[in-house]
Amino acid sequence: MTTPSVLFVCGRNAIRSPMGEALWRKRFGDDVSARSCGVIPAAFVDPFMVAVMLEEGIDLEDFSPIALNGVGEPAADIVVSLSTAADRTARDYAARTGAEFQAWPIPDPSETGGNRDMRLAAYRETRDAIAARIAQWDASLKSA
Repeated sequence: MTTPSVLFVCGRNAIRSPMGEALWRKRFGDDVSARSCGVIPAAFVDPFMVAVMLEEGIDLEDFSPIALNGVGEPAADIVVSLSTAADRTARDYAARTGAEFQAWPIPDPSETGGNRDMRLAAYRETRDAIAARIAQWDASLKSA
């Protein structure tokens, strides 16, 4: 079975959704269609996100956040919302484009306080939670 195309959506396209896009490609290869966007995109990518993704060998320093209306065509097979705040917008987009909708509510690590090490730990937890959901999805597909 071929790997479906996926669109990861979160609030700002600065942390969770670019992680999802990059981790999907890491799992399934660069030839798969994986994109990401935000409901209201940030002006720049989050530096803590860049740091924890570099730990996985993924360089997102030049990533540029985009809005959902900037995603373009073709529509994805699956639209994954990583933020409860983005669920409605992502669900509506999936319905309009005929895509399957999935909600993977992953906490926003930027809301974590504390020192640098504590914040980086929160970003790692987010990265690892997204990677685990992708692995779980992959395993369920293979067992079907």
